[in-house]
Amino acid sequence: MSELADFLQWNTPNLLADEVREASCHWLLLNGLGLEAGPSKPCADLQSLVLPIRDWQLSISTAGFYSAADQATPNSVQFRIPRGEANTLLFGLLGESTAAPAHPLDPQQWWFWLVPMAKLHPDRQSIGLNPLIRAFGEGLSFGDLLEQLQPQRPVFRIVLDEEEATAKSTDPMVGQEFESYDAAYDVLERYYADLCCSDERSYYRIVEQSA
Repeated sequence: MSELADFLQWNTPNLLADEVREASCHWLLLNGLGLEAGPSKPCADLQSLVLPIRDWQLSISTAGFYSAADQATPNSVQFRIPRGEANTLLFGLLGESTAAPAHPLDPQQWWFWLVPMAKLHPDRQSIGLNPLIRAFGEGLSFGDLLEQLQPQRPVFRIVLDEEEATAKSTDPMVGQEFESYDAAYDVLERYYADLCCSDERSYYRIVEQSA
């Protein structure tokens, strides 16, 4: 083990402490979305930070069943409700009630709830796990959360013109997908360029869809 690793283990022996759990959730989210985490953790209270992601102004509040690896019984889960500029709260729950997680950077150990601030009572300062589940469902896995937060990328698909769609539905050109209109257009341009005047030809168009 390197001297740096020795120091980090000595300085932060409890990876389930509240401040480590909060930072771990931010780190996972930023890296999962491909966003810049910055050179160091912000000095501000992480729950007071607002992350601008798509249409959301997002604040994160986390909780865990265990605050230490040697804890005998699980905590009663309560999420703090930070107030500020955010229009959506992301509640993140670390671990299961049956055993303490090994460390907080395993995304499979987390469950998440995306909750609009407008759906929370303005005077409410915290919410328990059971009320959260009753109001907003069983929660999202890390993968499902990223799918909701990531902007949908456009997909450009080659399709037959409507009048030919039934007769030539097995055409190998049909259904090809591209990340840009230009890429799809280039394929069609090469197809038409290779045809002779006497060749039977099909006519295609490019449609944009969301991935």
